[in-house]
Amino acid sequence: MKMETNRHLSHAARDWLRKVRKAGPKLFMIDHAIAAAMKLPVVTALGAVCRAPRGSRTKILREAIRSIRRPAPPRTAEVCEINSLADFNSGYARLAAILGHAGKTPPPGEVEFLDSIMKRRRTWHPGTVGPSDYFFLTAFVSILAPQHVIEIGTLTGFSAGLIAAALLRQDGTDGASWVDTIDINVECAIDRTRPTGFEISETFPELVPLIRLHAPRDATFVWQIAKRDELGVIFIDADHRHPMPLLDLLRVAPCVRSEGWILLHDIQWGTIGRKAAETGQTPPWPASYGAEWLFDQWPFRKISGGNIGAVQLPHEKSALLPFALRMMSIQFEVVRRQARATRRALYESLGALC
Repeated sequence: MKMETNRHLSHAARDWLRKVRKAGPKLFMIDHAIAAAMKLPVVTALGAVCRAPRGSRTKILREAIRSIRRPAPPRTAEVCEINSLADFNSGYARLAAILGHAGKTPPPGEVEFLDSIMKRRRTWHPGTVGPSDYFFLTAFVSILAPQHVIEIGTLTGFSAGLIAAALLRQDGTDGASWVDTIDINVECAIDRTRPTGFEISETFPELVPLIRLHAPRDATFVWQIAKRDELGVIFIDADHRHPMPLLDLLRVAPCVRSEGWILLHDIQWGTIGRKAAETGQTPPWPASYGAEWLFDQWPFRKISGGNIGAVQLPHEKSALLPFALRMMSIQFEVVRRQARATRRALYESLGALC
């Protein structure tokens, strides 16, 4: 009787193990996990999970697997290029319709201000936004009219002045709106004899009260000047080497509202630099593809204005995780110690999206 009971228990345990073995792959997604690990670089996957804050590791692992099982393809960009001042009004109307503000027109003085730019600037500095870029930037900020805009990458301060001018014409001079601009350098990267942001006071003296310069700081400083889900618009124009634009975006994304917008400059710079090199020209900056790859591979809504563009955050920011992990699998343009530090920073930034 005792042997019969033992035999029965043994068979029951065997049957249970068979059921677990059969159901396990489906229940725990083992097959999918193995397939994902074969395609997603092990270092990226393990690093993302191990460095994630407690409580978010399971979600990050799940999103890593999902990024391989059902990768979201890059989305086709809506196009709104404004290539001349003569096209500004029509381009403004087209962009307003794209952004859900159909019928909105430029405020009084906007076109005249843009026309004055060439007279205001003593020198055209390399690395700053060009005419078609600042037409798009001005129109974008003017249409959405946020109260607070943050810029990552001040350089001379030219684009910060443009943003402040657009806000001024929407909100007036009562201090209701302002720009925070952040740069990692105290001395301007294109002229070490001058301070970062020197064009703010030289080119836009009337806008100085609306612009707050923070240097030396990086994108993590956003957490000290903005709350989670506060911002509607951020402009990133800093280090363009991959994956630095991605890192800047991930660091600021928690402070941007769901479906808010992030403007990116030099989204064609890699291609422009490569074509210049092929024809024997020497571009002012090395060809870097970070902003270009980020924009081209973006799987959510995006708008191209030529060499400047805007990407819209998804409703659920955790949806950025699979995209970020795929982008991290592309060979970095930064190298050695900076590459290692950047990868650690990327891992750390993922947890804030969960």
